[in-house]
Amino acid sequence: AKAGRKGTAVANRRKTYETRMNREINDIKASKKLEEGNKYMSTSMFRWKPDYFKAAQAFEEAGRLYKENKDPAGYTRAQRSLGQAYYQEGRILRGAQELCNAAAFATQNKYDAKQIATLYEQAADWFIEKGSVDRGARTLLSAAKSLEKTDIGQASTLALKALSSYPIVEKGRVQCKEVYSTVLGFLLRNKKYSEADECIKLMLKHWAVDPNEYDRYIYKAWTGRMVISMFQKNLTKTVKILNDAFDNVTAFGETPWGKHVRKIIAALGSGKTDMFNELMKGDEFRSLDNQVARIARKVEFDEKVSIPTEEFKSLDEKVIKICGELEIDEEGRVVAVSNVPAPKPVTTDELDLTGDVDELDLT
Repeated sequence: AKAGRKGTAVANRRKTYETRMNREINDIKASKKLEEGNKYMSTSMFRWKPDYFKAAQAFEEAGRLYKENKDPAGYTRAQRSLGQAYYQEGRILRGAQELCNAAAFATQNKYDAKQIATLYEQAADWFIEKGSVDRGARTLLSAAKSLEKTDIGQASTLALKALSSYPIVEKGRVQCKEVYSTVLGFLLRNKKYSEADECIKLMLKHWAVDPNEYDRYIYKAWTGRMVISMFQKNLTKTVKILNDAFDNVTAFGETPWGKHVRKIIAALGSGKTDMFNELMKGDEFRSLDNQVARIARKVEFDEKVSIPTEEFKSLDEKVIKICGELEIDEEGRVVAVSNVPAPKPVTTDELDLTGDVDELDLT
């Protein structure tokens, strides 16, 4: 038995030694391949222009060796160089994908989060440069997720950058509702309420191209901005948001959300805090984005917060002039709620919006 245990111990030591030696050999080979690739990326007396093809081959081999060693730092270095070689060669999408591969491997091996985010952000810029807007936005969301636990400020910036990647097209709208919902949920889940408001404002810029084309997403967006400002206990901002809503979207007051908002305005204008608390739990908010609906149910009147009663009264009077009086039954329900027909959304064919956007998941 002792001889058997001794033999096993010797075999384990030998295996450990061989593994260490293989790692050292791979590391030396990979370093040489990186040097070789860097030489091909530059010019010399006998090479008047870079040879990006041979450089890519060298960097790819270096990456393979580092990956075999499970070395995220070395693999990241090699893949970054490989991506640059492909970019210089004009194969920009391939270069971006190599950076994503590096970021995924680094994430799997719990490498530095900032390095991972940098890789994803660079890849996203290249995707967008080639017109793959959706792919670029999804890559930026991956960058945001990589920083969620270590640097939520930078993560929020990247999430908003994902949304702002979509261009505003004259007389048309680029539809990116899945990305919008993902970014909004990400920001609210991480309690970045001001950034969430900026997220909604960005989407309003995309959707509100033609005032005659307002649809239910516009009305829900304005309602969402109201809810977020109330959750932040900033009722002065709430008044401003609702003034803008009724000024820019006159049909807002005729929608189910608008009519419910009008009741909230009237309650705050008359100081009826119990009614306000009841209204904030209304079914009308259930159709909002999940995270917005959740915080709406948490909004309650706080005695420490001063209500700008006169401002809400003025807003109520203004809305009545625009939309007329609300018909409310004895139980406080609006009579004969009319739904505003939603126009067919406009998309752009000239942009690459391919990709399974439904796979977005930052939960």
